[in-house]
Amino acid sequence: MSDRDESRRVAEAIRRMGPVFDDAVLKASYELYAPLQERAPRSGLTVHKDLAYGEDERQRLDVFVPESARLDNAPVVIFFHGGGYIAGSRSPVPGLIYDNVPTFFARHGMIGVNGTYRLAPKHRWPSGGQDVGLAVRWVKDNIARFGGNPSRIFLVGHSAGATHAATWTFMQEIHGANGPGIAGAMLISGVYAALHPQFSSEKPRQNQFDYYGDDMAAWSAMAPFDHITPDHPPVFVISSEYEPYYFSWPSVALLDALMKCDRRMPWHKFLPGHNHVSSALQINCEIDTLGPDLLDFIASVKP
Repeated sequence: MSDRDESRRVAEAIRRMGPVFDDAVLKASYELYAPLQERAPRSGLTVHKDLAYGEDERQRLDVFVPESARLDNAPVVIFFHGGGYIAGSRSPVPGLIYDNVPTFFARHGMIGVNGTYRLAPKHRWPSGGQDVGLAVRWVKDNIARFGGNPSRIFLVGHSAGATHAATWTFMQEIHGANGPGIAGAMLISGVYAALHPQFSSEKPRQNQFDYYGDDMAAWSAMAPFDHITPDHPPVFVISSEYEPYYFSWPSVALLDALMKCDRRMPWHKFLPGHNHVSSALQINCEIDTLGPDLLDFIASVKP
């Protein structure tokens, strides 16, 4: 089957799932992309697994390093998975999902890092953003011995991982007076406010209470897109066609906030034929429509 035919087959399968996201869609998307990732190139890498960046058992990361060349000051890309604040794993299908993301960057001469974080309801806001910061600090302190550049750290967050990456990137009360310490952030289908700023009748979901707490009046202060300042690092915002509304409007709101702050359009990409998770699942496979743009964004951020 040609790449074009494969792309059409996958897009049709996603279209049939529709603009919804639930456990059935997640399972079906994994089943759709796992065979593609099995065929994807991923040799020639050394993976340093289960490195601790904090004391909690969830504060762990894996470092993917290419073997083919001796790296010196290579860019570093840290990926954070989704899971609705209450679930998720950095390797739910080991070697394939979501190891495909750091594998992709390592295959292109960078250091790929796959990180996870503490979960609600035991760990509430801003634990996710704080864990992103702790992982960034670990990378700054340790990545040179793998050939990485501690001054060229980029974040990629998907879904809840994008929420946590945005919280660290934009909110000074979280990252502190010295800034987030990153070169850029690539945010895929995150939720950048707990509730729609205009539609107060929107019914919250239980995972929102689990992470943001029971006091809904306090939620608005936790919205990353309300904390954007002109000194923020470069940002790339990505969204997909077949996502529920509650995953779609936050990306539009974030783009609007960035444009109002910067007076110019930020990097952004709309992925036709993709759902909430396929955007990340496709990276590094033969029909990857996002990975090359992520590389272009990194290249656009000058040291």
